[in-house]
Amino acid sequence: MCIRVFILVMLLLVAAGFVHAHWRTQQDVTLQLLFLDGEEAFGEWTHSDSLYGARHLAKLWTDKWYSYSEGSSFGINNEIDRIDVFVLLDLLGAPNPRIRNMYGLLANDLFEQLPWIEKDLDRLGCLHRLPQVFIPGISFNAVEDDHVPFLKSGVPVLHLIPTPFPHVWHTLNDTEAALSYPTIDNLISVIRVFTVKYLGLVP
Repeated sequence: MCIRVFILVMLLLVAAGFVHAHWRTQQDVTLQLLFLDGEEAFGEWTHSDSLYGARHLAKLWTDKWYSYSEGSSFGINNEIDRIDVFVLLDLLGAPNPRIRNMYGLLANDLFEQLPWIEKDLDRLGCLHRLPQVFIPGISFNAVEDDHVPFLKSGVPVLHLIPTPFPHVWHTLNDTEAALSYPTIDNLISVIRVFTVKYLGLVP
């Protein structure tokens, strides 16, 4: 588990570092990294015994209000409405992940970019020769995870989690030996290009 968390942090920091090194045409959109804890239940997984960190932060931002002005108009909104999209990276690092767009996450257009980015990078020779990771279409599987409290507040979600889960999940074999570094390298490449496009980065 610690190794997999390290990989996720590395993916996020690579994306963040790339953002700060380039000029952005989308000056009103920024990248914010969230590290949420308390996902697991103390007893049996329920709506009240799970996702402690995510539920706390979503409530905090739902209850936090700010004022804004646009031209001659003035308004008030809450902090959670400032989120364009919540991207959740989860259980990544094992070989041959299959990541699908899950039904009801409100970010279909964004997810559809990922298979195309992956195919373009592969065609240009920028990826290791591996099976496709991002699968087009909609999956009707539902995975309850840290995105749920934000989704309930209307925040679009990109849940990048392989299904089925890696076979080492929740076992003592979830160590560095279970990682595929070519897979991780491909994921980094796709996520970087997606971030560049979304934030309008210019070299």
